[in-house]
Amino acid sequence: MDLHSLGLLDTLRAYREGRATVQDYVAACSQRIAALEPRVQAWEWFDASRAMADAEERAGGILADLPLYGIPVGVKDIVNTRGIPTRMGSVIFASHVPTTSAWVVRRLEALGGLVMGKTVTTEFAYRAPGKTRNPWNPAHTPGGSSSGSAAAVAAGFVPVAIGTQTLGSVIRPAAFCGVVGYKPTHGAISRTGIHPFAPTLDTVGVFARSVADAAWFGACLMGADARDEATMVRAAPRLLHVPLEPLAAAPRVAVVRTQKWTLASDAQRAHFDECVAKLAAAGARAKDVNLPRLFEAAWGDAMTIMEREAVKSFAAVESRHRIRLSPHLTEVLDRGRAVTPERYARARARREDYRAWLDRLFESHEAIVTIPAPGEAPEGLASTGDASFCSLWTLTGLPAVTIPSGRGPRGLPLGFQVVGRYREDELALRVAAWCESVLGFNPGLAGG
Repeated sequence: MDLHSLGLLDTLRAYREGRATVQDYVAACSQRIAALEPRVQAWEWFDASRAMADAEERAGGILADLPLYGIPVGVKDIVNTRGIPTRMGSVIFASHVPTTSAWVVRRLEALGGLVMGKTVTTEFAYRAPGKTRNPWNPAHTPGGSSSGSAAAVAAGFVPVAIGTQTLGSVIRPAAFCGVVGYKPTHGAISRTGIHPFAPTLDTVGVFARSVADAAWFGACLMGADARDEATMVRAAPRLLHVPLEPLAAAPRVAVVRTQKWTLASDAQRAHFDECVAKLAAAGARAKDVNLPRLFEAAWGDAMTIMEREAVKSFAAVESRHRIRLSPHLTEVLDRGRAVTPERYARARARREDYRAWLDRLFESHEAIVTIPAPGEAPEGLASTGDASFCSLWTLTGLPAVTIPSGRGPRGLPLGFQVVGRYREDELALRVAAWCESVLGFNPGLAGG
């Protein structure tokens, strides 16, 4: 048994049945990292001896009953970790070592998990790429901004990882790297201790190699945090059954191509149509739904909100270090200062209109199915790709899940995205798990 290839739930099962220890599993993941990290470069910080020391602390005892017992986690490097560098993809924070961990890190550790290391992020989770390569082909981008988290899970370095999404930074890299990405409902997981970009949009998400693993991990990380008001908005998202219960019947899905459909490659569009046909053949009631003209401004509204809110989020950093920021980021900040209060208010108001229209759509459909990215990961490392097929769902705060569903003409992964109703995360994940089963595509681990 190649221990590093086990997912989260399979690892917990191996621990319970005595087929592996935490030390065994962490050692296997560390060996995998030693073999492939020079090619993939997923880690901003990794210390094998520290990881093993953490594993030994969790060996046996009462911790064995915890839901993340002995699970090594990759943590995106904009998430504060006590005593471990948090560099945020920026030279400005090259020597930054927090004294307090983010809420989500404290949560995973309290539930028995361990921080395996810090995964590479683009600069402050925006567009300036880090060093990570796509583990399926290092000449291609892994996507971003959660590039290291997606690559680490795809390569078998860890079974799960934490990322964040402001436009498409969980769903797109998951699709490019051939893993499951889950962006929960906005506010489901606390962002306290994570560098903000645009609080209206910023969402903590997870990477895994199956929908069941993503659901389990995501559920473990959810909870109310008085320091993050987004977690206090309403009752927690519905994610009650862990492991996920199967659907009682094939779902009703709205097939949505959005106004950005022409940006997708021919191969991605054809693949999506094939996937929908497979779902329909398995009993899904799939209905094409065109978004009305109301949505034509949505992508611009997402950018307006992001740029305006970034000015406040980066005020302290920019005032001291503007010359050390990338042109990508300074251009956003300059555009954000040009956004008038009236324009920002209109974008926020239309966001509520979009969510209301979509909520009515979910009265007759369990989920939306669409594509997560324009196609395979683009060649080259100068760009992390286009977020157009993710940003609408981030803007409206809806839960989204991407699953690996096939390969494109270059042999790189293609994905299939399931979007759920606001705060109905459990149902969205159950539909995604059903689609995962019907499509039946398992890319395996990158690197063999």
